Amino acid sequence: MSSVRARFGKFRFRAAGAIQPLQRLLPRRELIFPPAPVVLGVLLVVFSLSGCSSASKDQKRAAAAAGPESYMRVTRPDADTVQLQIAARSFNPARGRGPDIWLVGASHIGESNYFATLQKRLDAHPLVLFEGVGARSKKIKFNPGEESSVQHTLATSLGLVFQLSAIDYDRPHFQNSDLTLAQLQALFQSGGKAEGQSTKAGQEFQELLQVMDGSSFLGALVHFGIKLIGANPRLQAMTKVILIELLGQIKGDMAQLKGMPPEIQRLLEVIIQERNKVVVEDVKKELAARSPRAIAVFYGAGHMADLEKRLRADLSYVPRKTVWLTAMSVNTRQAGLSETELDGMRKLIQWQLDSLNQ
Repeated sequence: MSSVRARFGKFRFRAAGAIQPLQRLLPRRELIFPPAPVVLGVLLVVFSLSGCSSASKDQKRAAAAAGPESYMRVTRPDADTVQLQIAARSFNPARGRGPDIWLVGASHIGESNYFATLQKRLDAHPLVLFEGVGARSKKIKFNPGEESSVQHTLATSLGLVFQLSAIDYDRPHFQNSDLTLAQLQALFQSGGKAEGQSTKAGQEFQELLQVMDGSSFLGALVHFGIKLIGANPRLQAMTKVILIELLGQIKGDMAQLKGMPPEIQRLLEVIIQERNKVVVEDVKKELAARSPRAIAVFYGAGHMADLEKRLRADLSYVPRKTVWLTAMSVNTRQAGLSETELDGMRKLIQWQLDSLNQ
């Protein structure tokens, strides 16, 4: 059994043990938690491809000394509202002159107002370097009539929108800065830290792609399960809260989950670090051309901590300003979610994350 299937099996198996204590906490008619462990597993798989930071031991030691502030946070503007916010952070040269560089983090699903605000911010920059494996040779706009994506399915079920449907990339100042699919696949075939590790990571990558587009049996099940969320407004709201609380706890960084198998760690390393190297090289080319233009790097929020370390170490840029944008929010009172349910949900998330740290 592959690690992808094993992870889902692990969540299903441990879900049974979680339900009994939750049944004692909640009235039976209000119990909506049975899907939660499965949802948590799905969300971890979804966001492992969306952008989750991973770091080498040397980078982790450097980060411990002076690590970047998080690009993802949970806020509670009032007693009934919980929000997920994503950062956009500006950088200037520590010495001398040079163009501003903005690291504009993204949540790949969010509210329409969030993406409208992002679009306005990106359109204000003379140059935007954006992520998209293989997007140098094709249109990046997502067409739900012709394509399938677990992220689009999740966004629709939660009453949100998918980034590739909401953002207009057909702009003259938008430039793709990413690996091609062939380059990404080649990285999985070489450079493993242990014999066979890269091959296993490549297999994990292919299986995750099949989950993402629903082309495998497991992927079809995931898509079907996610669609059921949208049929129940209370379950929809609870799932959004789970997503917000989960990402808030791990800060978009799955590398901190010690229970991840080596091939998954290698997968995250390639997805994050190798692609970030391409971005930094493109930034260096712009700086070498002595372009006076400000540069925006538009990538998933999970890429940003590693990108910031590279800007500091390789280009001697330092952070100056941070702007927070609300990607999604839930009014728990309007959704009819009780404090007992919310407390039980938070305990369940913590329990599942603790299990992944074993």
